[in-house]
Amino acid sequence: MSMKKLVQGFLFGTAKLMDWTSIFILAFITVQLGIVVILRYVFFTNVRWFEQSSTILFFYLVFIPAGLLSRSNKHLNVEVLLEYLQKREKRKALWILHLLLRLTEALFCALVLYLAWEYTVHLIEVNATFDFEFFGGRVPQWTTSVALILGFFFMLVHTVEALITSLMKKKI
Repeated sequence: MSMKKLVQGFLFGTAKLMDWTSIFILAFITVQLGIVVILRYVFFTNVRWFEQSSTILFFYLVFIPAGLLSRSNKHLNVEVLLEYLQKREKRKALWILHLLLRLTEALFCALVLYLAWEYTVHLIEVNATFDFEFFGGRVPQWTTSVALILGFFFMLVHTVEALITSLMKKKI
């Protein structure tokens, strides 16, 4: 099996896994919040960790799909310039614009990934926790920052893939 097919298979597999993970997280949050409403308004009790875990899972629900959207190039575009160049049939300029956009995305994703990593390591080092308890213990704050790491890692991987593919399909 060639390296290209191996990498494409890995990227496709991770995209599918993250897609299913996002669906599972959404379903889990929906069930959790339904239970919270029933417990609060029918039984007049509150299970605080249900609400708090939904908040933490929401971070994953936002950032994992953001990483997946980068695979289909649906998260960043310069529409006015793109349309202008398409109308004028400036193929070389369109290709350069596409490369510059992907390079900008990759640099941004790499920067945020690095900062999220540093922030998470810091939270672990200082043992930062939220003010609420989850199953009898305080929840570490790094549980939400890991969502940033995952989301921006997948964005970076798919953006670099798009950049390399664009370079290989040189349309000049």
